[in-house]
Amino acid sequence: MSLARVAMFTPLPPAKTGTADYAEALIRELRNLVSLSVFTSVPRGFRASEFDTVIYQIANNPWHEEFYRLALQQPGIVVLHETSLHDLIRGMTLNRGDEAAYLHEVMYEIFGHDTPGADPRHEAIGTPQPRTFPMIRRLLDASRGCIVHSRYAAREVRVKNGRCPVAVIPHGAVAGNLSAEDCRRALGLDIAGPVAGLFGFQRPDKRAAVCVSAFRRISGKHPGALLVVAGEPHPDVPLSRATDDRIRMLGFQDSAESLDNCIAACDVVLNLRHPTCGETSGTMLRAFGLGRAVIVSDAGSFQEMPDDICLKIGVDPYEEAVLAKCLDWLFEDLSRAREIGQRARERVTANWTWSHAARMYRDFAESLAAEPSVHRDLNKTLSLWNQSADADAAEYFRMHRARLLRTLELTPEANPGDRVLELGCYLQIAPVLGTSLGYAEVRGSYLGSAGATERRSAFAAGGKIFECEIDLFNVERDRFPYPDGHFATVICGEVLEHLESDPVFMMAEIHRILRTGGIFVLTTPNIASLRAVAKVLRGEHPESFHRYSRDPMAPAHSREYTPDEIRLLLSECGFVPLRIETGPYEGTADRFSSAEQALGRGGFPRELRGECIFAVGRKEDLPVSRFPSWLYG
Repeated sequence: MSLARVAMFTPLPPAKTGTADYAEALIRELRNLVSLSVFTSVPRGFRASEFDTVIYQIANNPWHEEFYRLALQQPGIVVLHETSLHDLIRGMTLNRGDEAAYLHEVMYEIFGHDTPGADPRHEAIGTPQPRTFPMIRRLLDASRGCIVHSRYAAREVRVKNGRCPVAVIPHGAVAGNLSAEDCRRALGLDIAGPVAGLFGFQRPDKRAAVCVSAFRRISGKHPGALLVVAGEPHPDVPLSRATDDRIRMLGFQDSAESLDNCIAACDVVLNLRHPTCGETSGTMLRAFGLGRAVIVSDAGSFQEMPDDICLKIGVDPYEEAVLAKCLDWLFEDLSRAREIGQRARERVTANWTWSHAARMYRDFAESLAAEPSVHRDLNKTLSLWNQSADADAAEYFRMHRARLLRTLELTPEANPGDRVLELGCYLQIAPVLGTSLGYAEVRGSYLGSAGATERRSAFAAGGKIFECEIDLFNVERDRFPYPDGHFATVICGEVLEHLESDPVFMMAEIHRILRTGGIFVLTTPNIASLRAVAKVLRGEHPESFHRYSRDPMAPAHSREYTPDEIRLLLSECGFVPLRIETGPYEGTADRFSSAEQALGRGGFPRELRGECIFAVGRKEDLPVSRFPSWLYG
């Protein structure tokens, strides 16, 4: 299907946002492929129905506020340049003194619904949330499609909304060949020594202080070495105090040409980011196109860059020392930097041109017009691995099929080499984690004597075999037998409710073995479900299973949780809650109409009343509470 008319809402230069430069370059190529109308503000009476597709460029900048609001009212394709819009939403609410509106958005981000008349200020929610708290769920829920620039960002989006079609369209760039000597002369820089550069709005996450310290460590070894800083200062990063004859502040560059000249004047571009919100750096792509060596953080979307076109620095206590060594190595022989830069420019020419990006925009928009619903279906694969002849296993799968499928849908797809751990592993979803979601290593654990390991197998139709190492230990008492930061993803299905004495010990160990930014997927029964409410109304106990049983093999739940308690548990244990929802264990759920009617008559919320809680959190380096008073009393 061809597109007759496309509307794009975006800031354009001279707006001080990288999205403006991105859109300007994209528009030049996209106009060759579609009938494009570009809006830098929202016209009165705009109707999306007059266009085949509406595209909204959205980022963390006040320039995007009215586009964000329009995207909620008149859905289209949203282009997310970061996987967190926290700064944008905070600017629209909390920074204007409206704490209730900000907390309302936090609640929607976690739970995915609005509760009319509810005041979220009674909830124990931190104000504000960390900058990495995403704030994208409402926009994704309202959108017909989403464009991001990396697989990392696509996984973040799918966690927030697994049914919104997502396209990974690499950030475009232009291959150029500007003379470093000419650019240095124009900027009044000494052309004799090596030059490194820092670019853009110098927020704390761009690691400017680390870059300056690393440069100073080695600058004395290299006569004439300079560090140039081009971009707006940030109040929390007082770089002006660091200025000396080796560090030059060039200020904000008001055109793409002047920014390119500053980049081309450098031998090495420093582009560290931590924490990352899934952004892809436009400066990095410009430097690649100009054939300059770039040093990036080995985190987020930057991990996807080919190893031969940039140098990657780990985000750890050795960051500054390693950066200094890398700079020293490049400055000692600038032909090394030129060789790395040349490979980067070749990659731009082959894969990252603006014309290539524009074609991918057109193709994605056309695919949505032809097929408006795209959803990853794992049901068939799950069934293939769960055709056991064992009656108990077959019955458990029947009762938990909907939970297992939803758990897989919420689990991010793997990057090459990623590892996943399933706590309480029955080998029902483990094979799918490897075969469909692409994890290089699938590990399982089960209750048993610490230090023991079993190798178990699962069988699928057609004779396929999946084998998995199962480590035995007690998650409440034993240190998990894995190194720090070992796993990209940890899944904990139907374990939490069985813990008898110290659930936060398990949460702390999960936090330890996940890498920073890793994903934690949790399921557990919902004690606030309609089933539980109906049982209380009948005078019965609300929990799924009685605590005591004469059958030692019968499932005993020590404590069941509400959705908000799960939010609290994640937050107090160092995780950013990305998503909390409820749903059935089986394919269909009883409605418990009497309980629903009672809630309605009392004015109580009817959302989040499903049998099972599904929660997704992301590991961050946040304050933790070892014994939260609401849980330990």
